[in-house]
Amino acid sequence: MSSMVLNHAAVHGSSTAGPAVPDKEVWVAMPYKPAFPGIIPADETPPGVIGDRARFPTLHDLKCDAEIGLRCRPTVARWIGIYLESFYGAAQYHFTWSGDALEIHDALGGGDDDSPSGVVRPGDDGRYEIRDLWYPMAPTAIGELHQRHPDALASLTLDADPAPVSHMLAYLTDHPGAPSSLWRNIETLLATLAVEPGR
Repeated sequence: MSSMVLNHAAVHGSSTAGPAVPDKEVWVAMPYKPAFPGIIPADETPPGVIGDRARFPTLHDLKCDAEIGLRCRPTVARWIGIYLESFYGAAQYHFTWSGDALEIHDALGGGDDDSPSGVVRPGDDGRYEIRDLWYPMAPTAIGELHQRHPDALASLTLDADPAPVSHMLAYLTDHPGAPSSLWRNIETLLATLAVEPGR
């Protein structure tokens, strides 16, 4: 199968394995990170397709690769923020909610602690656009994830508020390069969010 055909199938959700996602959503992941469901705009071209969660496509210079504006439901946006902040630390990546506005502080892209944050508001469909290096996942990669973490993938297709449930913690920490502190970091952040909603 050519990469172009595989790319088309993955981006448009054809023959995907695992739990059904809402209309037009596909499973995507950043390099060596957990997968999340969302919509890739038709006018944006992903940098490649993930055929195996442990082996990403050949990465180009990450500073030159185009970011994709993944449009995701609020619950998914919250999980993405929880994961990224727990993985990188709040000084590097920080999501804050104020009403329906999402403020993203990203010092990874060359900014610093004083750099302005990006404010993302929901579109007409209620989705938030989170720009990053998103790779769609091929059906085989989704199937493998579903075998390992069926409850977590099912949770990401729903709209329940993030909570410190064991299947989500296991999922978010099961990927190449996950630090040993990640589970604890996620639990700590979820506990903080429970006490300080909108944080």
